Amino acid sequence: MLIIAETKRVLKNFMHTHPEMGTLEMEGNQNHSETDFAIRIGGEGGEGVISAGELFAQVAARTAYQVFTYITYPAEIKGGFSMIQIRIKHEKIYSMGSTVDYLIAFNQQAYDVTIKDLKPGGTLIYDPDEVEIKEDLNAECYPIKLTKLVVDATGAKLGKNVVALGALGHLFGVEFGVLEKLIKDRYGAKGGDVIKNNLNALKAGYFTAEEGNWEKKFKLVSDTQAKEHYMLISGNEAVALGAIAAGCRFVAGYPITPATPIFETLTDLMPKVGGRAIQLEDEIASLSACIGASFAGEKAITPTSGPGLQLMGEQLNLASMLELPLVIVDVQRGGPSTGLPTKTEQSDLKFAIYGTSGEAPRVILAPSSVEDCFYQTIRAFNISERLQMPVVVLTDQSIGYRKATVRMPDLSKIIEVDNSVSGETISIPSPEKIELASRIQMDPEKLNEYKRFLDTATGVSPITSPGLKGGQYLGGGLEHDETGKASYLPDNHLKMMRKRFKKLETLTHILEKNPPEYEGPEEAKIGVIGWGSTEGAIREARMLAEQRGILFRHLHPKILSPLPESQVRNFLAGLKQVIIVEENFTGQFAHFVKAKFGIKPIEIHKSEGVPITPEEIFTGIEKVARIVDEKNIARL
Repeated sequence: MLIIAETKRVLKNFMHTHPEMGTLEMEGNQNHSETDFAIRIGGEGGEGVISAGELFAQVAARTAYQVFTYITYPAEIKGGFSMIQIRIKHEKIYSMGSTVDYLIAFNQQAYDVTIKDLKPGGTLIYDPDEVEIKEDLNAECYPIKLTKLVVDATGAKLGKNVVALGALGHLFGVEFGVLEKLIKDRYGAKGGDVIKNNLNALKAGYFTAEEGNWEKKFKLVSDTQAKEHYMLISGNEAVALGAIAAGCRFVAGYPITPATPIFETLTDLMPKVGGRAIQLEDEIASLSACIGASFAGEKAITPTSGPGLQLMGEQLNLASMLELPLVIVDVQRGGPSTGLPTKTEQSDLKFAIYGTSGEAPRVILAPSSVEDCFYQTIRAFNISERLQMPVVVLTDQSIGYRKATVRMPDLSKIIEVDNSVSGETISIPSPEKIELASRIQMDPEKLNEYKRFLDTATGVSPITSPGLKGGQYLGGGLEHDETGKASYLPDNHLKMMRKRFKKLETLTHILEKNPPEYEGPEEAKIGVIGWGSTEGAIREARMLAEQRGILFRHLHPKILSPLPESQVRNFLAGLKQVIIVEENFTGQFAHFVKAKFGIKPIEIHKSEGVPITPEEIFTGIEKVARIVDEKNIARL
């Protein structure tokens, strides 16, 4: 109960520092209920593009509307194309969208790279000293000399992003005092001169836009009652909060893009719940420390990315051999090698499932949204603890750095379940109920003939922690018998391999009893399967498809290995064609599904370092539908 109390206190404090509240008013006759627009800011790395966008996102999040950001930046510390996109909508947002309504271009590269995504008739804000635009451009254009304005206001070129923030603030009717407070909060620790210069830059942008009579279409106004149950957080922050909520009290890690924010957040939170955080020399040492912490009885986590997961291979095997619970979070990025360290990709799946020597069972989860990162991380700990095995959580750069308004978890819904409760009855974590499970401990009164690796019907055998009299056992990387003693006998090796893999059978049995993880009409002849962060884009593609008379079912499993096979077969039943959507070059999940179910899906891949869009998915689905579902398309 102490852990639950600590968890609730820390989560409550975190949520109170991240609430975003307000309401959105609109100029003119626009319909409140159909608000949906996206703002993109692009420029050179080091110009503060992302800082400006994040500050504006904070303003936008303090409305009754939903906010969803997408961030991409270069690998270099300075230079290269950098971009942030903020989407604002009257209802839940599932993806960054396919186009933008407002584009702010700091330089020519930003204009050249992103102008194709500006909607016809959209708004372009640009620096005419830096950007040359097409004369026949179908857009409402607002030139503003960002560099000149900041030099005139501060005497230096640094701060053009704040000029842009001021201009955006005026365009959306934000009170200057709201922006002023944001600047003071953001730069207050840097001293009076920094605050003064930034406020001068803010004024320059704000009042230049005012003097230019920029047409206001929306008015962002704060209202402290509108969204008291929501907060604006990133996927990485959600993972960290999920770990704390699950009762994790140990994190070890080595900084690696794009997973570092998880480690930073946990480093800040762990001391507040009596936990420990340690930075080590590499990923091998990090996972080794987690194995030690788990052996001692603690729930442990390590965040990393693809190259780090590679280094962890042998220790991942050791954790599986020792049958110890632990959670690894892989925030995937573009590869191979250093590849695209600041871009997104779903290319670690095969390695996560198969990529170690020998055969070592582990579970693979993939959250589908910022909010889902919180609940699936808790689920990962529940599975890991009850099955005594490693669980790998696959997110990616897009979902990790993305920020979204999410409903705050109801802390009263967090409860610990007794070890006597079977895994089948533990609910999947959700806003309605968050049950926390722990490892099955050996009864101290039954230690006379304790066998740590006793072969059981489920593959799970009770565990002890150091210090329990009579509970000591041998734990090593060699194959062993039920007591932990090394054994190389053929029959014993087969027996222990069956024991370890029996846990996956146990989990599969549990998964088959869970609610189906697909949606869409039974009469649909097309099925779309995705995983991880593609869920939102597929959801919005389904909305586009339904508007055009195309029906399809959508399966998006959260546990990728082991798959609930009977549920997948039920989904496939009656379909004429299956489409699998993923963000990698070779179709890794498609290969996995083909091998399991013997189907020949159509594969939609995107491997460009940026997320797939709803329009791109719909285009592929429409081509299939013209062959498979021509009758429904003909209704149009």
